[in-house]
Amino acid sequence: MNSTLERISAEEWHYRQKTINISKSFMNQIVLNFFIVEGYRDAAIEFSKEAGIPLSTEELDQMIERIEIKKNILEGDIDSALEKVNKKNNNLILFKLKTQKLIELIKKDQIDQAVKYAQSEIIQLLPNQPHLIEEIEQAISLIAFSDIKKSPMNHLIQNSQRIKVASEVNQHLYQDSMGNDQAKLRTLMKLLLWAQEILKSEIQYPQLLEISKGQFSKEE
Repeated sequence: MNSTLERISAEEWHYRQKTINISKSFMNQIVLNFFIVEGYRDAAIEFSKEAGIPLSTEELDQMIERIEIKKNILEGDIDSALEKVNKKNNNLILFKLKTQKLIELIKKDQIDQAVKYAQSEIIQLLPNQPHLIEEIEQAISLIAFSDIKKSPMNHLIQNSQRIKVASEVNQHLYQDSMGNDQAKLRTLMKLLLWAQEILKSEIQYPQLLEISKGQFSKEE
């Protein structure tokens, strides 16, 4: 870190943060929006009652299908998820699900079926989505290993991959139905990280390292 930059102590930095006034109503809207976008229907209903924020029937009904699709993906039941989204005419959602289907086939050692599936169901989705080629190449590379656990791409066979795909598909489904691409809370977190990168070239200050834990860098 450049020692010539102005330095703000941890005590001063946290004091300044406490002087920032954020209304409770704004925070409630952010939290409720997160529950809605991420598909936490029961939590959204309860929180809306506590916060006194009305939820529309459309918002609640639209969450049901997304919750079911997320559940299908997390259980590895990609066929059921595909049945629900086939009529939505969104190639990106189809690509995400079909690539996960390919991974599930490889995990079951159904290699011939996986190759045929990639050729007949996935390749056709790539002409208009060239940026997705690397993603499908990583999935197909699993085939080259007799023990896929030893593949450099072995993270694709972990449960975390299903969670990632479930989240991505949920986000795209929400965007299709409600016109927003992600929860406002996620956007704020991205803005926070971007702002920190800009600010650290101007001053020395305690940076937020772990958002989920509220962990700051140690004062030097």
